Amino acid sequence: GRMGKKTGFLTPKAISNRIKAKGLQKLRWYCQMCNKQCRDENGFKCHTMSESHARQMRLFRENSGKYMSYYSDMFKKGFMEVARRRARNRVKANVVYQEYIKDRHHIHMNSTCWETLSSLVVYLSKNGMVDADKTEKGWYIKWKDTDPERMARRAAAERLDKMKMTADAVAERQIQEQVARAHKLAGTDKDGGDVEEDKKELKRDEKRGELKMNIAARKPIERNVTIGSTAVFDNAKATGKKRKKMQQKKSALEELMEEQEREKKRKKDAKRKRPKDVRKENWLFKGLVVKCINKRVGGGAYYKKKGVVKRIHNKFEGEVKMNDSGDVLRLDQEHLETVIPGIGKPVLVLNGGFRGYEAELLSLDDDPKKDEPTVTVKIAAGEWEGEVVKDVALEDVCKLKSWKDGRAEDVTLCEPPRSRRSQGGK
Repeated sequence: GRMGKKTGFLTPKAISNRIKAKGLQKLRWYCQMCNKQCRDENGFKCHTMSESHARQMRLFRENSGKYMSYYSDMFKKGFMEVARRRARNRVKANVVYQEYIKDRHHIHMNSTCWETLSSLVVYLSKNGMVDADKTEKGWYIKWKDTDPERMARRAAAERLDKMKMTADAVAERQIQEQVARAHKLAGTDKDGGDVEEDKKELKRDEKRGELKMNIAARKPIERNVTIGSTAVFDNAKATGKKRKKMQQKKSALEELMEEQEREKKRKKDAKRKRPKDVRKENWLFKGLVVKCINKRVGGGAYYKKKGVVKRIHNKFEGEVKMNDSGDVLRLDQEHLETVIPGIGKPVLVLNGGFRGYEAELLSLDDDPKKDEPTVTVKIAAGEWEGEVVKDVALEDVCKLKSWKDGRAEDVTLCEPPRSRRSQGGK
C-alpha cells in the first residue's frame, strides 16, 4: 500500500511540540497583545506578519497609553505579590524576578514602561514600596508593608503594648512599695530575717514537771448599792460609755442610710437612657495633648513631638503649643494624632454618645474577636459623673493636660452644651 505521512495527537512530533510549548520559552519571542509565545525567531517573524497580530497592533496604536499603563500596573502588582512572600528579608531583585516569570502567563516586562529590572527597582524604591540598595553583585531589595489598614492596626497594637508595659511597671512598683512597707512594720528585712534579734530554737526543759492548770470557780461580782460620791462617779463613767456606744450606733446607722441613698441613686442612673451616639468629623478640643505627624512642618523638627491645644479655629484647626520648644503652631487636625495616657490618667471622649465629656482611663481592652483594641473609661464630670463606659474605640479618646479639682482644666469648654445648661439650672 501507499506509505502516507503519520498525523495525529499521539505522534512523536505532536508530543515533542507539546513538551516544548509546556516549558518556558524565550521572552523576546512573546507577543503580549496576542498572548502568544513563539518558539524561535522565524516563528515570531511569521506571527508579526499575520492578520490577527496586525489587528491587535491597530488597537494598540489607537490607545497606546492605556494598554501600556494597564500592563505596567499588572506587572507591578504581580512582582510585589512575589516580593511580599520572598523579600521579607533582603534578597536579590533578580531572585524575585525569576520566581515571577516562572508562570507562563505572566505579564512580560517588554510590554511595560520599564525597559530593565534596574529601572523597576529604582521606581519601587522612590515610591517607598521596597528598600533597595545597589552592590557589586547587583540590586538587593526588601519588601515594605504599605497597606494603610495593616499599618494602622500595627501602630495601634504597638501603642497598646507600650501602654500595657507602662501599666505593668506602675503596678509592680506599687507592689514593691507595699511589700517594703509591710516588712518595715513587721520589723524584718526584705530577706525575711529578724532585724531585732536572731530566732532561737525552742527546747523543752526536762527538769520541769508537768504543766498543771488550776481553774478556780469565778467569784460573783458584788453590786455596789451604796449611793455616795464613788457611786455617782461610777454612774457618770457608765453614762459616758453608753453615750459613746450610742454615737457609734448612730454613725453606723448614718452609714447605712448613706449606702441606701447611694444605691437609690445608682438604680436611678441605671434607668436613665444614655445619650445618642454622636459622631462628627472634627475632634479637636482645647486642652488636648496631641502629636504632630507631618514631616514637612519646620523641616521635620516637630515630627512625632507632643503639644497642647490652646485654641480652636474653624473647628478643624488648632493652635498647638509644643512641649519641648514652646513654639505655637497652627495645624490642621489631619496633621495631628491623638495621645493615649497611662491607666488612671485624664482623657477626653472625642466621639460617640459621651463626646466632649472628661473621663478617667480605667483599662485597655484587646479583645481578639474585635478588629481594633478598645478602652474603658469613667466619666469624671457633668451629669453622667461616675458612669463607666466600655468598648470605646482607641481613636475616640485623647489625653488631657491635667486634672483640676477632680475635673479637667476647662470643664465648660469640654462638656456638651446640654450638660452645661443642666448644671446652670441647678
